[in-house]
Amino acid sequence: MFAVGQFRARSTLSVQLSTLLACLLAAFGSASLNAQQLQTVLAPLAEKSLILDIARAGERLVAVGERGHVLLSDDAGARWRQVTVPTRSTLTAVFFPDARTGFAVGHDAVVLRSRDAGETWQLMYADVEEEAPLLDVYFFDTLRGMAVGAYAYFLKTVDGGDSWEPFAINEDDDFHLNKIAPAPNGDLFIAAEAGLVYRSTDAGASWVSLESPYEGSFFGALNDTEDELLIFGLRGHLYRSGDAGENWEEVDLATRAMLTDATRIRDGRTVIVGLEGMVLIEREHGFQEYQLPSRAGLTAAVAVDEQTLVLAGDAGLSRVRLDELQAKDSPR
Repeated sequence: MFAVGQFRARSTLSVQLSTLLACLLAAFGSASLNAQQLQTVLAPLAEKSLILDIARAGERLVAVGERGHVLLSDDAGARWRQVTVPTRSTLTAVFFPDARTGFAVGHDAVVLRSRDAGETWQLMYADVEEEAPLLDVYFFDTLRGMAVGAYAYFLKTVDGGDSWEPFAINEDDDFHLNKIAPAPNGDLFIAAEAGLVYRSTDAGASWVSLESPYEGSFFGALNDTEDELLIFGLRGHLYRSGDAGENWEEVDLATRAMLTDATRIRDGRTVIVGLEGMVLIEREHGFQEYQLPSRAGLTAAVAVDEQTLVLAGDAGLSRVRLDELQAKDSPR
């Protein structure tokens, strides 16, 4: 699901896994010139197309996906409307540091900025020649931020996205950087390819590679509480750390589906989603596994109330109530 163009050589298996780091196999992105020369097409069924990420912009939800689709919801995901953006490149991630200012990134190293809660967008950066998609974006505030992607592609800005500078997380690594996870104390973590986990304690100025419990790729991380860091990825692998990644404990799961995203519901429990329609809900002694009847692959989840999730994936956007999910091993 990378941008078009031939990427640097890798093994067949590695490339197959890499295409999943935006989480789902799909058609290759739009032609490279689309990053800078074409606007997205308003599509009647955009909310049912491949959607890769969802973010909050105050009370509004903003979702992004293939062909430059950006959709907005002002009623907790019940209804969506598409807005026009200046690209048809697949958008992989979106983040709002406040209710009005947001950034979306994607194939062709596209970076878009909105200053009106997602109603309109500007193209702030694109690098077709790099042939590496951006896969996640994070901002400390409306000025200072970063975007990461394939082959250790890393960009920083200190002026709200007006200009971007390349950054090397590690001169010796060119692994895919898949997910940025901020901690409440200001630390940052990046879940990456080949079992790599990076940590920064100085707002991203420098990074160290942590000892990893797994050699496979990590596609997601969650670190929104003081005492728990979760990382997860291929084949249902989920690990927990209570000391900022110094030590890890594997969380035993039955599923072998790839895990892609996590969110926290209002009672403090963690929900993790993944391919094959997997929804994992934290219980007292682990996670209860559920599977959507459609088995549609899931790429993102946002809790909108105590019982409702908004989900994104290869079947588009949907709402699901936690109390209506059926346990994976229960009779149908």
